[in-house]
Amino acid sequence: MVELSTYLFPATQAFFCIIIGIIWLVGFFRHRNFGFILLAFVMLAEGATALVRQGLVNYVIYHQTGLSVSERTTFFGTISMVFLGIYVFYWIAGGLGAVLIVFHRTESQTQGVQRPPIS
Repeated sequence: MVELSTYLFPATQAFFCIIIGIIWLVGFFRHRNFGFILLAFVMLAEGATALVRQGLVNYVIYHQTGLSVSERTTFFGTISMVFLGIYVFYWIAGGLGAVLIVFHRTESQTQGVQRPPIS
């Protein structure tokens, strides 16, 4: 039961990441901006990554009981560094998506401003 309770926070995080990802997908369908789809995929992948990370940590803690303290420390360090690299990639992709959304020009902005004729 203790092992299952450790999944509570990552599962809650994944649930909210899925909700936010769906909201970004709706934003993509409404505005046709690639930044929204990029943010949606980043949020969905981040939620799944949290569960995978916790699964690996639980595997080392609860199912590899024969490991020494130094071997567990090495596994935790490896898991942490790999997932840190993955999250840095997510942060860069999310930042790119946000920049694409902020600097997106709508159709009304791309058309010239119609000025009334001077009489």
